[in-house]
Amino acid sequence: MAKARLVYTKFWSDNWIVGLDPLERYLYLYLLTNEHTNISGIYELPLKIMAFETGLDNSVLPNMLARFEGKIHYIDGWLCIKNFIKHQSSQSKTVKIGIKEHLRPVPIEIKDKLIEYGYPIHKI
Repeated sequence: MAKARLVYTKFWSDNWIVGLDPLERYLYLYLLTNEHTNISGIYELPLKIMAFETGLDNSVLPNMLARFEGKIHYIDGWLCIKNFIKHQSSQSKTVKIGIKEHLRPVPIEIKDKLIEYGYPIHKI
């Protein structure tokens, strides 16, 4: 199934984005739009793959991801974009079903941590 990610033009003028350096903006945009992402905003993405696809050095990725704390959590190889679900058409039954399907393979330990961090996945 084909998928697309919409990025609003105001992305570039967001105060938080403006505060990032160019490589951090690039990585953040990659995390929102890469082919591994899904409608839940929670997906498995090893650092090795992230490094290969972005061209960024594997050794700098953990520090770069740490700058995204509060917006993105990287837990045991799983990437979690905090407000991703909020930006989906969550009133749609089809979208809700899709989100549930993509949350199914997420390990329970990851889901528990995300609920602690304020992710709304327990409400889906």
